[in-house]
Amino acid sequence: MFLDEDHEALLAAQLTKETLVDTQARMGMMLDLMPMGLLIHTRQGIIFGNQEASRLLQVPQDQVVGRHFLDFLQTQIDEAAQQMDEAFKGRICENSTEADIRTAEGTVRTIKLIAGALPWDGNPVVQLLLQDITDLKTIQNALHRLTITDELTGAFNRRHAFAIANRFFDSTRPGSHAFAVAVLDIDHFKRVNDTYGHAAGDAALRTLSQTVRELISTLQFDGSTFARVGGEEFLLLLPEMESDAVIAACEHVRCAIEQQPIVTASGVFYATVSIGVAIRRPTDGSFDTVFSNADRALYRAKESGRNRVCIDEETLQSPQRLTATK
Repeated sequence: MFLDEDHEALLAAQLTKETLVDTQARMGMMLDLMPMGLLIHTRQGIIFGNQEASRLLQVPQDQVVGRHFLDFLQTQIDEAAQQMDEAFKGRICENSTEADIRTAEGTVRTIKLIAGALPWDGNPVVQLLLQDITDLKTIQNALHRLTITDELTGAFNRRHAFAIANRFFDSTRPGSHAFAVAVLDIDHFKRVNDTYGHAAGDAALRTLSQTVRELISTLQFDGSTFARVGGEEFLLLLPEMESDAVIAACEHVRCAIEQQPIVTASGVFYATVSIGVAIRRPTDGSFDTVFSNADRALYRAKESGRNRVCIDEETLQSPQRLTATK
């Protein structure tokens, strides 16, 4: 009788073991079907990763174990580490973390990370949910660029440039930071359209924008903003620059544009610009005032023969003017 009972007990234990193994296998299959990456993580490293986590990290599923998730992060490392630490302590973290990861193959993906505590044989373990939001962020960034850039030239648009200028103006005290505004206008732009056609005029605008943006990058005009604010009118914001440096920078811009050929189906031609400059004064109450002063200097540059840089005479104690030599 005892032998029968032992045999039945062994059969029951074997059945229980097989059931547990089967349950674990089914659970593993269910976790692999999740549309989000799942990592089970001790303080030392990963002890389980589902198929989506393997795909995200571009590491074979059997090789995910033993790695540390933070080693994959490119950004927000401190935030992710803090979120994991809170989960290890059993605290609920309601916020997710968006971060970039560098996969084993070197590509960068953007993920949303959610960490939560998970009971695991009495040991502190966290589960990390990884949602791949790379495509979503790409779309969001593209939509954002559309709202802040001029479609034709790739420069910032007027609204975005004025928002930047107003924020900087409002956040600094008069006299504490140099702040210059340059307004550029293509000379005889109507003549370009009439002679070569409107497509050539568009090419001139694109060429000017590309030339200035490349020059800004090359000369490292720190904190500068370049935007198209009208038909053939552009704006260059130059913070943290004294008057002499501003004039020199604008002359660099003028010369670069003058020397840049504009290649179109109608032929090759050159364009010049007139530039008006104003520097913030202690009495200026808003960015609009500085912009108006630069616009006034622009008209003086036009009246003086075009293709030159003029600084607003009221900006400085003594008038300064820089004209192009021909």
